[in-house]
Amino acid sequence: MSKYIPQTKNSAPQRKSMKMESDELMEKIKACVKEVMDEREEEKAEGEEGGDPAVEAAPADISSLIEQAMDVVAEKRKSLKEDGEELGDITADEVMEAVAELLEADAKGDDPESEEKGDDEEGEEKDTPAPRARQKKAAARKAAPAPAQRKYSAIYMSRPGDTPSSKKSVPPAIQLARAIKCLDVFGRHDPDAASFYAKKKYDDADMAREFKALSATNPSSGGYLIPEIYLDQIIELLYSKTVIFELGAQKVPMANGNLTIPKMTGGARATWGGEARKIAKTEPTYGNIKLSAKRLEAIVPQTRELLMSTNFSADQLFANDLTRRMELGLDFGAMFGTGGEFQPMGVFTDKEVEHIDAKKLGNTDLADAAGKITADFPVYLRSLVLSKNVDDQKLGWAFNSILEGYLMNMKTTTGAYIYRDEMTAGKLLGLPYKVSNQIATSADGLTELCFGNWADLLVGEQMGLETYTTLDGSWVDEDGVQHNAFEENLAATRALMYVDIAARHKESFTHVKNIKAF
Repeated sequence: MSKYIPQTKNSAPQRKSMKMESDELMEKIKACVKEVMDEREEEKAEGEEGGDPAVEAAPADISSLIEQAMDVVAEKRKSLKEDGEELGDITADEVMEAVAELLEADAKGDDPESEEKGDDEEGEEKDTPAPRARQKKAAARKAAPAPAQRKYSAIYMSRPGDTPSSKKSVPPAIQLARAIKCLDVFGRHDPDAASFYAKKKYDDADMAREFKALSATNPSSGGYLIPEIYLDQIIELLYSKTVIFELGAQKVPMANGNLTIPKMTGGARATWGGEARKIAKTEPTYGNIKLSAKRLEAIVPQTRELLMSTNFSADQLFANDLTRRMELGLDFGAMFGTGGEFQPMGVFTDKEVEHIDAKKLGNTDLADAAGKITADFPVYLRSLVLSKNVDDQKLGWAFNSILEGYLMNMKTTTGAYIYRDEMTAGKLLGLPYKVSNQIATSADGLTELCFGNWADLLVGEQMGLETYTTLDGSWVDEDGVQHNAFEENLAATRALMYVDIAARHKESFTHVKNIKAF
């Protein structure tokens, strides 16, 4: 490698005075540079393309490279000091920036001495000493505005010449499955190993950098979470598939796991009065809604063969299984949660929500004594909810597929289907409906439904989706059978979310039970 900083009689004491006081900082920089160099050597040995030529051209003598970088930093700081700027201690960022400049210059073949010779041939004067010319170049580079960077961005972040990552064309659910497999399965919770496998198995440079950054910023062992970029994407996918969110339920953040929302329970009234009469006093009343995070959890067992596979279909199967279990749990809590310490209060079970028994309506125009509803019943239910001054922007129906079929088969006396045409488009009385088969139908054909303004259903969220995969644990399934991962060659991914659910206005929902569907 060419000598980047010409040495003068003053350079040695200057370098000695400008060295960092902490040997730990120097060792940390050495380790970072060596790590990247080793990684690129492995890629080159395996025949992979797309490596960083600046790093591949790095010298074997890391200490010499860092010393030259320190000289570059010293020259920059000297020029800035001459301009009257106040400077603190040398930082790792300055040194890493200088290292990157030297590596890039070496990769391009930019020899400072050859540049000076080229200038001489063009007729430029040589009166200025080489160190002074270097100093002017460094000052010019320092004066140019640079984009904001994270720590060690020259190593971990994308560069202009980087090959576009294949992650861009991968659906979020598949990206989550691959991130879990790289971190929990292939990497065994080691971010460095996960970064290696993300690059090797999926050729995903962006995911590899996420794991690498995770390792640099939090190197403690065990308990690593999937990088947040994947969490945000998969939570949006999860919400779009749940019934409650498709109907309009709203998400609110709970930073500390608790949230209190003030609400007005009663309003002031305007009254009529007469001359010289006292104005009657009225005042609004207030209450609040309290959300406290409950743990939504699922264990998703998979075969080792499936998790070790990098086929797209295998990743899709794993992602679908994981997200499906979580979305079913969220829907169930919103509809049938019993409240208390461990479950939210669902709208089907909330005592403050209006409940109607189809068997006891006492109006045969709406339903008979067995609970068999007529075509007039949906109209009655819609009018009942709107009579409470409920906002009609997100009104919707929730029932199961058995009741859906019953309503679609309703006919007029002439044999024409009443609701089938619009229900084919996903609407009933012009309002959207969603089918959830978690709403049960009993053996004697009784089922239930809920109608209301789903925008008044709040889902408080403390954190995103957290996952952890074990290859040697044990668990008990829904049937009470215990499984051992080691003995059965299985793996189990544990998914956790901390959420709570509550209705802003109880009047916004009406629940109907004992509907005779067959």
